[in-house]
Amino acid sequence: MKNIINKMLLTMLLGLMVLACKKTETTPTPTPTTPTTPKVTYAYNTADGFGSDRAHNLNIIYFVPKDLDTVPGYKKRLSEILLMGQKFYKEEMTRLGYTDKTFGLWVNDKNRVKIVTIFGTKTKSEYPREGGSGAIAAEINAYFAANPKDQTSVHSLILLPPYGYNADGTPIDGPFYGTGKWCYAMDYEGLEPKYIGTSKFTKWYGGMMHELGHGLNLPHNCVKMTEKASLGTALMGAGNYTLSLSKTSLTATDAAVLNANQIFNIDDKTYYGAVNASISTISANYDAAKASILISGKYATNNKVNSIVYYNDPNVNNEGLGVNKDYNAVTWESKPFGTNEFKIEIPLADLEFKGNTEYELRIGLVHENGTVKSFSYLYKFVNNIPVLEFGTRNELSKQGWSVSSFSSEETSGEGATDGRADKLIDGDLNSYWHSKWTGTAANYPHQVTIDMGSAKSIDGIALAQRNTLSRSVKDFEILVSTDGQNFSSAGNYVLANSSSVQYFNLPTKQTIRYFKIIAKSAHDGDKYAALAEIGVY
Repeated sequence: MKNIINKMLLTMLLGLMVLACKKTETTPTPTPTTPTTPKVTYAYNTADGFGSDRAHNLNIIYFVPKDLDTVPGYKKRLSEILLMGQKFYKEEMTRLGYTDKTFGLWVNDKNRVKIVTIFGTKTKSEYPREGGSGAIAAEINAYFAANPKDQTSVHSLILLPPYGYNADGTPIDGPFYGTGKWCYAMDYEGLEPKYIGTSKFTKWYGGMMHELGHGLNLPHNCVKMTEKASLGTALMGAGNYTLSLSKTSLTATDAAVLNANQIFNIDDKTYYGAVNASISTISANYDAAKASILISGKYATNNKVNSIVYYNDPNVNNEGLGVNKDYNAVTWESKPFGTNEFKIEIPLADLEFKGNTEYELRIGLVHENGTVKSFSYLYKFVNNIPVLEFGTRNELSKQGWSVSSFSSEETSGEGATDGRADKLIDGDLNSYWHSKWTGTAANYPHQVTIDMGSAKSIDGIALAQRNTLSRSVKDFEILVSTDGQNFSSAGNYVLANSSSVQYFNLPTKQTIRYFKIIAKSAHDGDKYAALAEIGVY
């Protein structure tokens, strides 16, 4: 029995030894790997890993006053917002016939937009909402001077953190507007795609895209009355309160201007160079059968024109005309034809305000290099019917004319040729006379006398303000003479602050050789005066 037990114990021991020596087989655990995003190849690349399909892109600056800080997560949030805005512009440009055009951005492989953060040297109170952009711009320009590779276009969007919060939690903004080709807007926590569809998001996102429009050369304007149902609100009208909340659109005039914008194009040519342009003839009529205003004419320019844009800006309730009073300007666009010709039909049904309303028609020549030259004409509605009195008159030739006397001229401060009195009769709307301002400046009244060389029978006088409207004349008097010694008044008149040629009918037809213009006041209230051209018809 003892032997049997010993054998059993030996067998068990050997079994345990075999089990102890057997190698355990295990499946190795793979090392986790992080998925990688394929690297995008761009035509243009920055040293810090951003790329673009074009040389010129929107400069994005995050400017922080020294007593504030960045808003948490701003680079991710703003990248999403900016790409949303880029997509909106692209879709609208495509709808309007400019397929896939939009503004350029520097973007990296993580879909982050290049944002340059600059910490200011002053407190927020030194960059106030009104007037504070100048101090901000000075510091940004200093940064660009030291870091020129971070400025790849003339267009910049400057974003600032909130300056504070109201009792209800809504943010208080700093500078928030356009200044030429730069614009300012605000960043805050609510600027995040998850808040799309809420008014707190729309106000600041829509506001940013609206002000960006100004920074991209767009003035205010609105959609036509007959298109409101389909197009909603124009971004450059009240679209800052509707974008992402309800239908918001660009207008055809917006698209025509953006089509020639530096950062909407992938070429590397020079944009916004100086051009010499004028509207040489214009005709304006009301066609009762069509219930439309018909505008046509010809222009002269030294640079190719891509489009002609038309802004009809009503002076509703005496609100005035021009910048920040043009949200209700209804717009049209046309292409040139023939030899520098243009025409447009403006149906009255597309204009909201008629009755007895004054209008300013601004015609813009959109040049291939992005420069827009604008010319203004005044008209009005009387009992719902448009009264158009600005058509080109048949001006007499100025051959043999001379300036026989003048109160003053500027011979050194306006360049090699401008400023002189003889520029008033050179037939060039781009040149101008200016009253003396260097040394001892001349004051109102300013006067100039023209000798037409021989007696002419005339119906009226044609005058044109300097095309920049700088130092434009307001009140003036016309005097006429047959001998250059004895003058009689032909009436007092008012020049509009408009760059188009303006016509002033004399009380009766006159046969004269000399006429005198006495400028009595300025639109800016200052002592200086300037005029581009004088003529008769």
